[in-house]
Amino acid sequence: MTPTPTAALERAAAVGASAGDALGDLLADVAALERMIRWAQAQQYRAVEAARRLHAEVEGVTGSSGSAEREMATRSFVAELATVLVAPEATAGRLAADAGRLAGPRAATLVALAAGTVGVPHVRSMLELTGDLPVDSADELERRSLDGAAQRTSSDFRRRVRRLRERLHPEPLATRRRRAAEERRMHLDPAPDGMAWLSLFMEAERAVAIVDRLDSLAAASVDRGRGAPNETSRDRRTSAQRCVDLAADLLMSGILDEGDAAPATRRIAPRVTVTVPVLSLLGVTDEPAELDGYGPIDAETARIIAAHAPSVRRLLVDPETGAALSYGRTSYRVGADLAGYLRVRDGRCRFPGCSRRAVRSDIDHTTAWAHGGGTDADNLAHLCRTHHRLKHESGWRMVNEPGGVIRWASPAGHVLRTYPEVPFDPVPRSSRVGAPPPAGVIDRSGPEAPPSPEPVLPTAGRAEIGDDVEPPWLHAAPAA
Repeated sequence: MTPTPTAALERAAAVGASAGDALGDLLADVAALERMIRWAQAQQYRAVEAARRLHAEVEGVTGSSGSAEREMATRSFVAELATVLVAPEATAGRLAADAGRLAGPRAATLVALAAGTVGVPHVRSMLELTGDLPVDSADELERRSLDGAAQRTSSDFRRRVRRLRERLHPEPLATRRRRAAEERRMHLDPAPDGMAWLSLFMEAERAVAIVDRLDSLAAASVDRGRGAPNETSRDRRTSAQRCVDLAADLLMSGILDEGDAAPATRRIAPRVTVTVPVLSLLGVTDEPAELDGYGPIDAETARIIAAHAPSVRRLLVDPETGAALSYGRTSYRVGADLAGYLRVRDGRCRFPGCSRRAVRSDIDHTTAWAHGGGTDADNLAHLCRTHHRLKHESGWRMVNEPGGVIRWASPAGHVLRTYPEVPFDPVPRSSRVGAPPPAGVIDRSGPEAPPSPEPVLPTAGRAEIGDDVEPPWLHAAPAA
């Protein structure tokens, strides 16, 4: 049995262990307890499915029973399970349905849960995102997703499963998008304390553009507020509060109730950033593109966005190594081409488990410029402001490894690695002759960037067309 924290500290003091050793022991106990919890959750799923089968037998269901009899037996079992757990029948129904799938087609996921390599949030993402796939595709998605899942947080795991799903789904993404767009709707979800969630189910690129425009308008209002004549008139709202107020003003009256803020609605256009494989951009293939702030979108939509984009900025990489252009020791400042490459490579803050988008993070020199570090992709990575400070002001240390991998060492001595969201691999020599022209960043908000000197071929021809706080209903399953 795992000792209590107090017992662990007393044991460490008795043997004269250092604080670091005691910390390591306690963290190991925490990890062991988490594995035990996951094992127990797997056992609960197995027990629920076994109970469902016995309950059907008690209800007299046999192999020759019809669908109506089986459905009624299932309803009876869900009602009994709900009373045992003192839970709503909708909750018990989801538990019974999940247990059935985990004991059947998704058995590998249940094994991973029992082994402690994934948690219940991972399991729920797997069940949700394989639900409408054919058996072969779902099995392949499960196999590939579970590979390395132990090193992924639940949100990172969900992003990976989503990307794999779009590539393995037998039905074209463009077809599924058109069908899903027919379900556009608005939803009001009451919340405590006189508040409510207002959500819009709509096309991803429109949603991302709306959020970006609100963020830009909020930033503009902050800039105007800095010129306030006195402290009492200064805007003290947070960025999130400004965005909500701006959205409410625009939706309810069509204008901004902020004095001279109204002209900003005409000056500020949303910026949509999409990374597109160059052959998809040219119409040769339909490999999905990546919408910054969302995930994979179909190539047809990406081409439409590209057709209306006024400017292009290329992502240039070395044809020999797949590395971005390097400024070495000639410049501390990261140039636009290298910054664009890093944003696509990293995707998010590179601290383990952090999901802050790269576009809202700092670009940090792993080895400080003052200590001889160069301005190149092998010494740069995105860190959100919180983890940027943590790296410089605490015992956390990071090292860049080949292939865009970041190795972290914690104050307690744990070693963890984070991997690039879009790895850029070296280009085989045989593929360089006649390769497609460099791809680019298509930015809908600004003038065309000047061409970079001595352009080279991209490794994976990609064009980029230019705070994760999730409401509680985002991943909620519908009531049974």
